[in-house]
Amino acid sequence: DVNTSSNNNDGGFLHISGEREGASEPSRDENNTSQLDRMEQMMMRMEEKLATVSSLENRCETLEAKCSSLENLLESTSQSTKEHIDSLHLQLDQNCNSLENRLEAISRSTKEHIDKALKYHEMLIRNQNWEYSAPVYTLNELALADYDDDETNYIYDTSQMLKRNTEALRRGDFPEKNRDIAETGDEGPGICLHIEAGFPYDDCTYDELSPHWREFAAALKDFKPAFDVLPGDSKTCIAFKGVHLNQELTQLVKDALVSTPFKTVSFQQSCYFHGDMSAIAAMIGSNKYLQKLDIYQIEEMDRDDITKLSSAINHHPSLKDVNIGRCFSSRLGNEMLRSLLRTDEFKLERLSMSGNNLLGIRTGFNVCTRLADFLAANPRLKELDLQNNRLDDSDAVLIANALRSNTTLRTLYISENDRVGAVGDAALSLALCDVSSLNSVADSNHSCMIETEYALDGNESEEREINRANKIYRLLSSRNKTMSNVQHFGDIDVKLLPNVLEAVQNYSNDRDEDIVKELSIVYEIMRCWDKVSHLYIGQSKDNDLL
Repeated sequence: DVNTSSNNNDGGFLHISGEREGASEPSRDENNTSQLDRMEQMMMRMEEKLATVSSLENRCETLEAKCSSLENLLESTSQSTKEHIDSLHLQLDQNCNSLENRLEAISRSTKEHIDKALKYHEMLIRNQNWEYSAPVYTLNELALADYDDDETNYIYDTSQMLKRNTEALRRGDFPEKNRDIAETGDEGPGICLHIEAGFPYDDCTYDELSPHWREFAAALKDFKPAFDVLPGDSKTCIAFKGVHLNQELTQLVKDALVSTPFKTVSFQQSCYFHGDMSAIAAMIGSNKYLQKLDIYQIEEMDRDDITKLSSAINHHPSLKDVNIGRCFSSRLGNEMLRSLLRTDEFKLERLSMSGNNLLGIRTGFNVCTRLADFLAANPRLKELDLQNNRLDDSDAVLIANALRSNTTLRTLYISENDRVGAVGDAALSLALCDVSSLNSVADSNHSCMIETEYALDGNESEEREINRANKIYRLLSSRNKTMSNVQHFGDIDVKLLPNVLEAVQNYSNDRDEDIVKELSIVYEIMRCWDKVSHLYIGQSKDNDLL
């Protein structure tokens, strides 16, 4: 608002209007204020933009972190998936190998079974045209041949028996088809030949029966394929009863038995083979399948026979059950028992020496001392039969003391030893359950059933721990009637309290009329045993400390 006109009366001097000059000041202030506001708004918008940028940066960092985490997770998952796939491949390979092995085993087993069945049927086919070649005479024909009645009956009965067994073997018959091959019970089919003859009267009877023995031996030797088609648990046995064979026939039977896997072989009632016990020992040693040996009433064995027989038994790889009964009327029975117990590799699980004139300390050496030491060493023997011998009370005491440390023997038969009386019976009974204290009950024998003239009580169960707990409970029950249990607890560790209470709880239901209820025993023990109260006091002090 400046006037610069030269026509002014003021001679051309500058004139500034006060009014307009005053009006321009607010306008400048407003402009300045407006500019500041705009600048502030711009700053705010810039700050907002900067905040947005910062937020975006944070989001970018978060996304980067998530991407990195996802990459790590993907890598880890990929590695885990690869390992899992590799594991599945490995497992699949193992399963395939296992299936291949099983298939191969099944194929091999099937092939073996088929081969065995084919051999069995080939044997039957071969025998279709077989005929019994030995001459079979009637009683009248034998009587006309100048044999007396005894010889006639012997030749006829033996030839008929051999013919029946031979024909059955050639037909491949099993037990249910042949009366001379006995049934084997519940274990399925089996083969059991019972060869019973008598004493030959002279060489003529040997000559008459030789063709029949040859036929039988040849059929037995050719019968092996029939064994191969039987189930593995089938019984296979052969028993010779009263059979007497000369050198030629003994060799024939020995050769036949070598190829036939009988699990049980029995020689009974004065059975005789040429070579005596050497022949029997050879038959035993040549049969690797033999599990049970029965030698009954084979009398007149000497020390040399004992050595051969015991050696064959002790060195046999699979023999588990031996019965030597009524073979010794002299003191050689002790020699037999001692020779069987001499080996350090005793394999038998059952041994019967019934009726062999076994003696104790009056024989120069105490066989029962040897037996006691043997039993105390915990051999694998599970059943021992000493019935019908000449043992006495001192022998029974030795055996009883050995049983205290034995945990393997399950049955002991010791009846019909007339010299074992009340003292011996008491020692054996005490070995099963010594009730003088709870410790002595616990240390008794809990595994063996003993049969004297009657079965001794104590080990009715097959489980040792059950027998032990039952005995402890019975003793606690008998003492509870007079509330005298704790009077006998002086030497007992209180740590046994849980075992005592467990026995009371677990076996209280198995009680007779004379056995008290379990709560009565628990009440007496918890109320009267001073060591129990010390437990409570000790526990209370421990809780206070905590």
